[in-house]
Amino acid sequence: GRAGRVPRHDARRRSRLRCLQGRRPPLPGSGDPGQDAEGRPHVRRGRDVRRPLHGVLRLRPPRHDQHTGGDRVVISDHDRDAARKLTISYVVWSTIVLGATGVLGLLMRWSQAVPGSRIGDNFWYAIMTAHGLGSFVGWGAFAVMGLAWWVLAAVGFPTRGFGYAMARLTWWLMMIGVAGVVVTTVIMQFGASWVFLYPLPFHSAGAWGAWTTGLFSLSVLLVGLSIVTWCLGILHTVVNREALHAVKAGIGNRLGVALGWGALWPRRFATNPKPVPYAVIPLTVIAIDMIIATLPLAGLLIWQILQSAGWVGETSALLAKNILWWFGHPVVYLLLFPAVAVYYFLIPRYAGRPLVAGHVIAVAWTVAVIANVLVWAHHVYLDYPEGSVQAQINTAMQPMTFALVLPSALSLYSLAFTIYRSRFKWTAASTALFLGLVGWLLAGLSGIVNATIALDVAVHNTLWIVGHFHHMALLNIGLLIFGAIYAFLPELTGKALYSERMAWVHVWTTFGAGTVFFALWLVQGLDGAPRRFAVLPGEYDDITRWSLPFAFILGLVQVLFFWNVLQTIRGKAGAASFDEAGVPIPVQSKTPWSLHVAEGWAMLAALGVALAFGVGGYFIGKGVAEGDEPVATVTTGEPTETGAAPAAGDPAAGEAVFASAGCGGCHAFAPAGSSGTVGPALDGTALTEAQLRDVIANGRNAMPAFADRLEEEDIADVAAFVKQAKG
Repeated sequence: GRAGRVPRHDARRRSRLRCLQGRRPPLPGSGDPGQDAEGRPHVRRGRDVRRPLHGVLRLRPPRHDQHTGGDRVVISDHDRDAARKLTISYVVWSTIVLGATGVLGLLMRWSQAVPGSRIGDNFWYAIMTAHGLGSFVGWGAFAVMGLAWWVLAAVGFPTRGFGYAMARLTWWLMMIGVAGVVVTTVIMQFGASWVFLYPLPFHSAGAWGAWTTGLFSLSVLLVGLSIVTWCLGILHTVVNREALHAVKAGIGNRLGVALGWGALWPRRFATNPKPVPYAVIPLTVIAIDMIIATLPLAGLLIWQILQSAGWVGETSALLAKNILWWFGHPVVYLLLFPAVAVYYFLIPRYAGRPLVAGHVIAVAWTVAVIANVLVWAHHVYLDYPEGSVQAQINTAMQPMTFALVLPSALSLYSLAFTIYRSRFKWTAASTALFLGLVGWLLAGLSGIVNATIALDVAVHNTLWIVGHFHHMALLNIGLLIFGAIYAFLPELTGKALYSERMAWVHVWTTFGAGTVFFALWLVQGLDGAPRRFAVLPGEYDDITRWSLPFAFILGLVQVLFFWNVLQTIRGKAGAASFDEAGVPIPVQSKTPWSLHVAEGWAMLAALGVALAFGVGGYFIGKGVAEGDEPVATVTTGEPTETGAAPAAGDPAAGEAVFASAGCGGCHAFAPAGSSGTVGPALDGTALTEAQLRDVIANGRNAMPAFADRLEEEDIADVAAFVKQAKG
């Protein structure tokens, strides 16, 4: 203001502003210039003292710093306290879910490894369903959803009004939905897997009833609605014009700013003084994508509820499968993208420097917002015969899948080089973050196999898939959650971390035991061990038993985490010091924004070239154009002499072999009177008789191989029986 004008601030407001400027005046009523009226010490930047924080210790005063994802505005104590309560409520309950689902996971592996302690098959599938949904959504997704509220508050985006109401509603919907999943699986024995592939929930062979399917579908519907309400709350928060500093008021413009488009069009998506913090961008992307992905799934779940009540008939299984995976792929990124936001927020602070190449990453996220909802079919690469429309859709998803890798790869590059040659502050929290990046890289490398059709042939429906997503979920997302809790807990509670040493042991043991445990799954998968089998074929028993000690170490070490968090909340280590109450704020970047814009457009051009190569590779890789001769062939099974046709099988004899070999225990097949739920139903199979022989003999990663158990003639008889009986 003008010289001599007195600002319109009360005494407390003036004290807060002077603290931000590095001064430390006494508040009214204070007898000590270093304390307030209640005897609480003040703090100024760079001093090992504390400031009055109304019972909650906070991060150091914010700076306007886009490049580090730093705080943009000073939000009120009320807004920060609201974010604190939201984060604590999400994280505490998700941690409880982690403990429960972890026990279920150990029970499953124990049942597979110790024959004398095996649990019933249907109960195994029921707890597999509870473990998958509970761990994936009830722990991983719920935890990072909660951490997102605190990150947004820390970068100056308060959650108010409608956004806060959606955040609270999310908590209730998630808790009720997860509780319903536990009841319908563990108690009511619903065991159709956590992906509940339609119409399997309605073909239980008497293991559960239609109403159980309806209640399970309702529970999952509530979980899905909680995701939608969270997304609405996030979008309401990130388009806050005051926090964005957006020059234009239109909602479309503010959404573009939140997506980081100012890196490409700084005038169209202008902000003052700095563009959006990087941590906001992945949260905006996933909020948009999950609304698009979840609403069709809600329609499918409503249909299942109506069908369980007998009000509607069956729908198309193929359509239902596509709807499921339309949701099933983006929901993986519901864990990853908020986790990336936490990485963007914390890594630069521990490194003491801006996020390297952050403006380039901002451009790559535009690819993610589109590609994330266009790659669902890569989950069914091998489920349909060559030449079908679905197979063509599946093949077209391969280049799109690799386009989605770009934001992840660039984020890993950026975060790694932010740490490289920096004065990185190594604590248990920052070490967990670093090891999470390592886990992200390793899981991504194994994911390349899944994403490539030519390689997926070898690992489809095997334990390789299980090893891959456990690696990603626990050794990337899980370590990120642990690290963020260790970093934020003193700030959220005002209490010092109970034991830094205990946290170190927990982090390193989780990474070490988890890496070995999941690697053994990968080894079994490469050898053809099938996934989702309550009892694995005997040839895999040795590796299963070897993995058991690592599984128990991985489970038991989480007790240290639970105990450390509990004792911290109870205040057993006393109040947190200023240094414990937050992580450092890095220096500001001074790179001119004109250079950022040029690099952003260069990145966009590079992405265009990569996409062109991907699309070209798709058409070249098809191998056969209309009217051309095949340029390559795929052979399965043992080679035969040229011109020699295999002997025809006897369907009548095949029916007897089908029964004696125990095929009905795994497969539902009406002509044989079997109702197994382990393997795929054989009614209406599209496989040819030759393909059936090959699968029976060699397994092809879909079932145990029977070439060493049945004679070639018996295999031919079974194939003939299945093919003739189905029609």
